[in-house]
Amino acid sequence: MTIETGWSLPAGTLADARSGAPEELAAACAGAPTLLFVYKADCPGTAVAAPVLPRFDAVPGLRLLAISQDGPAETRSFGAASGWTGRVRALIDPEPWAVSEALGVRVTPTWILAGPDGRVEEVAEGWARVDANRLAARAAELAGAPPLVVSPEGGAEPAWRPG
Repeated sequence: MTIETGWSLPAGTLADARSGAPEELAAACAGAPTLLFVYKADCPGTAVAAPVLPRFDAVPGLRLLAISQDGPAETRSFGAASGWTGRVRALIDPEPWAVSEALGVRVTPTWILAGPDGRVEEVAEGWARVDANRLAARAAELAGAPPLVVSPEGGAEPAWRPG
């Protein structure tokens, strides 16, 4: 079962994609609103969604964590190709994908917006423009910022893409 609104983020250890250093999920998310983007590089839905992730950088104080189900080299290369800025932090969930399992990830990408207290505010699976914009609006609300549209109608992304 995918994590739901109101639940606390689970415990789990990830690895920094650059250094390989271990990182606890709770520590990576503590104290600030955080958008988790759990993905697999070869997923068609992820290919559409990944270039949208940096657009969330417009939300003041929002942490962006890309949680990869791939190895370090592929994770770094995919992030660069997707145009992720320095504010998108890439972490790796190594096989057997324990953090992904604890989050209940069934589909990639899975988006999870957590508040500064580690409680889940919004969840979306796959790629749908309406979901990305809903997440962006809620993230902006948490930050006390004006609503944000990350995927406008008529933009480069389709309205929906299966994974």
